[in-house]
Amino acid sequence: MQKYYLINLGCPKNEVDGQYLEGLLREEGFEASPDELKSDIIIINTCGFIVSAQEESINAILEAVRLKEQKDFKLIVVGCLSQRFKEELVRELPEVDVFMGAGIENEFRNLLRKIKFEGLKGQECFFSQPFARGDYSTGNRKVSAPSAYLKIAEGCDNRCSYCTIPTIRGPFRSRPLEDLIQETRDLVNQGVKEIILVAQDTGRYGIDLYQEIGLVKLLQGLNSIEELRWIRLMYLQPAGIEDNLLDLVAREKKILPYLEIPMQHIQPDILHNMNRPGDERMLRELVQRIRTKIPGVFLRTTFMVGFPGESEEDFERLYNFVDEVRPERMGVFKYSPEEGTPAARMDGQVPEKLKEERYRRLEKLQHEIAREKNQELVGETHEVLIEEIHPDYSLGRTGGDAPEIDNLVIVEGEQQVEIGGIYSVKIVLALEYELVGEIYHEFAQ
Repeated sequence: MQKYYLINLGCPKNEVDGQYLEGLLREEGFEASPDELKSDIIIINTCGFIVSAQEESINAILEAVRLKEQKDFKLIVVGCLSQRFKEELVRELPEVDVFMGAGIENEFRNLLRKIKFEGLKGQECFFSQPFARGDYSTGNRKVSAPSAYLKIAEGCDNRCSYCTIPTIRGPFRSRPLEDLIQETRDLVNQGVKEIILVAQDTGRYGIDLYQEIGLVKLLQGLNSIEELRWIRLMYLQPAGIEDNLLDLVAREKKILPYLEIPMQHIQPDILHNMNRPGDERMLRELVQRIRTKIPGVFLRTTFMVGFPGESEEDFERLYNFVDEVRPERMGVFKYSPEEGTPAARMDGQVPEKLKEERYRRLEKLQHEIAREKNQELVGETHEVLIEEIHPDYSLGRTGGDAPEIDNLVIVEGEQQVEIGGIYSVKIVLALEYELVGEIYHEFAQ
């Protein structure tokens, strides 16, 4: 049996794609290898979104090319970087055996069969409109963690001026509701307790398939799956968040009071040039509406500094907005000019040194708010999903914390806990991005 080694890079949506690829590999009789040098094929699922992600993907490819000097294997590069820079990659990296774009299921399956039965003769390339023929077959998707991402749509129609996603992944396309319910049931049968809904624009789910927003109906369907304990919403764009969605989140215990809503900026001119709707007043009203309807909500957002044309006054207003609104969870990043985007051609590009200064200031405020919000949790009791068990402690997350980007909870002492169990934990100490707690009532859900 031939063996494969998969390197998965990029965002949670890319992680899901990698799991779909692994399902196809298993269906075609390939076996996972823990060691690159014991593999017959190495697949690198790349990210091409921003410069740092592109560099990470290129470095992974070059490292695999170096390994080919020690071991004869087939190197397959797939995903967003391939889709975006196909001509350059094919020209500059002849050592790569196969380049494939994003979301090309039939070609990948046929490639695996060719490797098994015929072998490859020279470099091969497969590119088309990504996901043009629908979803991956998801029946063989395997996960080992108690949490799993559910990608409910592909592509994006928003055309933010700084973003390459529509170019790479095409227009917004929702997945059928019944497919998502079935995939979730399959994941829950593997022990998954938390499903995290992701897409480029989660709030628009269903508009293309059903001519109306279908997110509430999807959430109601997922909520009916008995063994599923937590449902988390991510990538909700600020425009179009309706009261019926907020009412559902407030009403249903399984749907966590956690909303990720990337705001990016608050100045109307900046948002206009980003090709994003809204202004400071709209965003303030949105935050107020969410906090009124969902008491105790954990609101996560992101802000971008250094977008072309951002003045010192623009930044100060953004800084003051963050200081006043104090989001429970927040990410800050610097604008990165991406090749082929309208923003990269705009006048008023902000010098890198000034971007860095603004980033550091807002990041410092972010740390201050994080410490404050965590300190407010001390003495409270929260449900914690256990993800790791060690001899003297366990690691988990509250419902207010998404994997890899928010707090970890260190549960002290030896307890009879299990991975995937949800336990009542009293928070006794708060650090900047970690909470320390102890089992308050020992039961698993």
